[in-house]
Amino acid sequence: MSAAQEINQNIEENGPDDLVNISLNNLIIGRSLNSPLYDNHGVLLLAAGSTISQEVKEALRNRGDNSVMVSRQDLSRVTINQIDPGKVESIVKFDSELTKKIDAVVESGLLTVKNNGPAIKNNITFLGRKGYDQKQREQLVRQHELNGRALDQMMGEALHGQTMDGDVVAAMAAQYLQEMTTDTDNVLTSAMDQFQEDSIATRSLEVSLLAMAIGIEMDLDADNARNLAIAGLVHDWGMMRVPEEIRNSTERLNQVQMLEIKKHPIYSLEMLQNVSSLPRVVSVIAYQVHERFNGTGYPRGRKGNSIHLFARILQIADAFIGMTSPRPYRPPMMRYAAMECLIRQAKERYVDPEVVRALLKIQSLFPIGSFVTLTDGSVAQVVRRNQDYYTEPIVARVQDSQGNSVDPEDDSNLIDLREADGLGVQQALPTPGSNEIAFSEDLYNSSLIESDQH
Repeated sequence: MSAAQEINQNIEENGPDDLVNISLNNLIIGRSLNSPLYDNHGVLLLAAGSTISQEVKEALRNRGDNSVMVSRQDLSRVTINQIDPGKVESIVKFDSELTKKIDAVVESGLLTVKNNGPAIKNNITFLGRKGYDQKQREQLVRQHELNGRALDQMMGEALHGQTMDGDVVAAMAAQYLQEMTTDTDNVLTSAMDQFQEDSIATRSLEVSLLAMAIGIEMDLDADNARNLAIAGLVHDWGMMRVPEEIRNSTERLNQVQMLEIKKHPIYSLEMLQNVSSLPRVVSVIAYQVHERFNGTGYPRGRKGNSIHLFARILQIADAFIGMTSPRPYRPPMMRYAAMECLIRQAKERYVDPEVVRALLKIQSLFPIGSFVTLTDGSVAQVVRRNQDYYTEPIVARVQDSQGNSVDPEDDSNLIDLREADGLGVQQALPTPGSNEIAFSEDLYNSSLIESDQH
């Protein structure tokens, strides 16, 4: 019998239901196969008993295999798909009186951020291997739900020209600031777990929280941190005026459609005129969020320090949340892939390198909530950042080296990788049950285009 006949016989004997198609990215390095691994055409790739290595994955990727067929019996051994993650081009020109006023503020040089009080960072306690407080988390989940609904209602009212009280978003920002001083990681991960649907309101809330955490890391005082969070909550309201068929397009936008997208900072400015009691700086930030550090953004092509620091922070928070969210034309990126994209953008000066450095410190290189394999072959979820040690986060082991589930809440499975002798991250993994994609050159180029579209 030929090799091809043996393969076909194996598939016929096991039946097509015994084989599962998975992304090559999901294979865990160091795990061994009990059954053969095939490509999508039934061609044998690895024999039973083979061990998955980095070299094997690279060889398969170079061969053009982005997905493989694995037996159901091997699924829990060589992937984490059965883990429940819940457990653990020109510049657009506008000449309205409103934009002229904002431009005058920018050109006056009044963009310097000054603290009038102590940095909030001084009040934050490093929690180390301490788990999340479940009572606080339940409160945060309720808070996110209520605030998401309130923001959605406010955007609807602003869209129809109704006047509203800005103290509502100021109260949200103050409340979240207090929670962040208690446990920043809990605030960020609870929002990430809460919002599965990508709406303007929920995305704005996530962006606001991530931006506030970055700002705190960059030594902002309480007033500045609150103003940054308020700007995050309202900066994208103008997208409500962009035609829905463009906002929710399943394809890349053409130049005419992009022109509509590039109008939305102006729409945001106009809508914010009906919101009372907003700090003056919020309008400047909303106007500048889509400017780029190298001058290739919109609406004015500002660059460097002529872009307000808060706008530079929000740009990166917005990009990270956007990359890790699904889009009609692509699956979500792995959080590690999003970090890779932003680090490269910082090197190429598309975004502010200092802000990316702060993002690394509050999320780590392997962002909070993401899954990784460790050098001992076990699988863990990143649960906390580790201050300046952003390549050595605090993780909760969820699988041992043989693929057996473990209790991530068991104290012995909570690991500070900075203190774990000889133990480190070997590989970033997609979130179980997701269709997250890894970093690639095409993905990086797409990330630059996407930052214009949102």
